[in-house]
Amino acid sequence: MKNLLYTLCLLFTVSFLSTSCGKEETKIEKKPSNYTVVLDLSDRILLPEQMDKDFYLVEKYFKAFEENSRRNLVLTSKNRFSVKIIPQKNSPLNVDHYEDLLQLYLDETDVKDKNKSLSALSQSLPKVLHALKKEALFGRISKDYFGVDIWAFLHDNGMGLSKSGYDNTVLVLTDGYFDFESQIHVIHNKNQYTSTQFLTGLTSIDWEKEAESKQIGLLPIKLNKDTNWIVAGISGKKASDILQTEKITYFWKKWLKQSGVISSKFILDGSKSEMNSQLIESVKKT
Repeated sequence: MKNLLYTLCLLFTVSFLSTSCGKEETKIEKKPSNYTVVLDLSDRILLPEQMDKDFYLVEKYFKAFEENSRRNLVLTSKNRFSVKIIPQKNSPLNVDHYEDLLQLYLDETDVKDKNKSLSALSQSLPKVLHALKKEALFGRISKDYFGVDIWAFLHDNGMGLSKSGYDNTVLVLTDGYFDFESQIHVIHNKNQYTSTQFLTGLTSIDWEKEAESKQIGLLPIKLNKDTNWIVAGISGKKASDILQTEKITYFWKKWLKQSGVISSKFILDGSKSEMNSQLIESVKKT
């Protein structure tokens, strides 16, 4: 009887240790998070309250970054936050200045300064965005704005928006159009373009079938497949075309997928509260 009890105890101990070790081996350390905003300040900002909605979402997105950083102990956090402004020809806006003010890389910040730096950006963010709003609005008519080249920006910088070893999320604030005052510099390969000008030709009720059969769309680039993309603010310019937002969303999703992206979410232009609730939900799911 004693031998039997000894054997059972021994088996239990071995089983417990094996299970514990197995759990240790399978334990996965949570990756730090990299939050990036890509901001389109083309003539879309002439629309009433457009920048108010954009910057409201930037503040909410930063809040998600801040809460994430504090939840996981800010002193050890390696989270990153940054706003990237797509440059625009003839714009007097000092892009580098504002990008410097709107970024915080906790992985590059001394431990003793992390909490202070996080609090400082949290307090200064509304003031910086207010100043950016005033300087970004340098003209009162559409022709004052050449247009931002989203395709070229992401072609040249898209891979750099993601950081290895991080959970990367990119929030793009744009109406979704890839248009310019001049189409001279637009390039294409067969029926794939660096501009969304082709949308004007897709007027039939079977536009999606036509786009698929003719392989119409945006020219793919190379993007990190594991980065989560959120495109917010999509809106149509033609009131007569009620399918415009559906088309823009369709071609963005197709383009991102062809560029290697696995996860993408889209938020149509709407009220602040509507867009914010969708943004927070999208960030939670990433």
